[in-house]
Amino acid sequence: MMAALATFRTMTSIAMLAGLAAAAVFLAGASAIQGDFIALACLAGACLVPPALLFSERALAWDGRFAYGMIVILVIILSAVFRLRAIDDKSIDGQILLKLLAIGLTGLMAATGLARIEGRRHTMALFVWCAFLTYTMMTAFITATPALALVETGSNLAAFLLLYCAACLLGRSNLVKVMIASCFVLGLMSLAAYAAMPALGRMSDWVNGAFIPTWRLQGVFGTANAAGGAAAIGIILTLLLSDLRENRMLCLVLLAVFGLCLVFSNNRMAMTGLAAALVYANWVKGNQALKLALVILAAGLALSAYLAAGDELFQFLSRSGSAEEITSGTGRTRIWAVVLQLWSEQPLLGYGAGSAKYILPKNPALFTAAAHAHNLYLNILFTGGAVGLLLFLWGLVLALRQAGQRRDHGTIALIIFFMVYGITEPTMGGMVSFVPMAFYLAAILALSLHRPPLETKGGPRTGPAIPRQALP
Repeated sequence: MMAALATFRTMTSIAMLAGLAAAAVFLAGASAIQGDFIALACLAGACLVPPALLFSERALAWDGRFAYGMIVILVIILSAVFRLRAIDDKSIDGQILLKLLAIGLTGLMAATGLARIEGRRHTMALFVWCAFLTYTMMTAFITATPALALVETGSNLAAFLLLYCAACLLGRSNLVKVMIASCFVLGLMSLAAYAAMPALGRMSDWVNGAFIPTWRLQGVFGTANAAGGAAAIGIILTLLLSDLRENRMLCLVLLAVFGLCLVFSNNRMAMTGLAAALVYANWVKGNQALKLALVILAAGLALSAYLAAGDELFQFLSRSGSAEEITSGTGRTRIWAVVLQLWSEQPLLGYGAGSAKYILPKNPALFTAAAHAHNLYLNILFTGGAVGLLLFLWGLVLALRQAGQRRDHGTIALIIFFMVYGITEPTMGGMVSFVPMAFYLAAILALSLHRPPLETKGGPRTGPAIPRQALP
């Protein structure tokens, strides 16, 4: 009797699914014949809802491969820009709605992940970083647009906690591969946009009185500097923090994509930060006396070249042919002076998260493109005041100290990149994207190194195998 009932239920389910499939095929055919492609697209989207819900449910349960894939998707959605918008354009469109959905899923996944991690595994440094990011959210209430600032700062806190949960639940190796995979996909899309859609894929600038696309790549990252920073990060992660070098062909493909994005973006500070990270990584391998001699020789040659033909050298290095572009950091020195002057008027708490894009462009000494301080440390000082900067530096020192104690030179090299890159770029301060997430990755790797990935509550992980190491 029970067997017959089970068979009946199975046959009923099959019949219902067959009926739904037949109805879907009929509606799709009718829509195609009538040329109603909007209805056809809605029908196709409806068919994707059940597998998407199943995938999301398994990802929220931190089932290994599903969680891995979901994080890659979230990083790509949060980082990619498919429609260029003016700085003052705050309208809600499909792109914004998709990003808001991604932020919500990021926060939800971080919450379910934190529930699976034992409290004893958390370190003091984690609470300092959370305090810093929470403080930035609190400063949103003193800025001109609190709602927007809360979304931006909340997205950063959610992304940080998601990456931290991934380090604990999926493991350090998988977390690094998540970021490499995301950066690779973003890089491929950027190169495709660079070739096929110049208006999107190339940075526009004023040339002979017209605002036209230049040869610099910005791809789907939104800006050329973000594209160059992400590409340099991808190179560091691949060479210094992953085991992908063992697969030579894959490693070469990754480095080729990242290298092309870096070169075409012409982001000089990203190249400088990458060089500093690679020099450090090579320096710690030994034979420091010879390397020090080579550094001194290189510095001497550079100084001699500057003394002999400083202006000509700067003109060659600049994009515009003007030496002043190099000496002023492409106008950044003016921005820094204004930022420090304004900060001195409100030194303790600053002007609030996201306030720079409303205050700096209106300053008579600056210009409309000065939407942030163009410096990581000054941007934090301007928006969060002395309190925000002290919390940030405290977290940075703790991360460097823990990575140094464990001799995790790959992570230290990544942090060095951001310390150099941050001299001319804000790194974080708006809606979360790849570069700030990679910065949080550096801090998290320093905090979570050597901690074994946890088993999920739903059973053993199904993600890629990770060696279990002893707790420190």
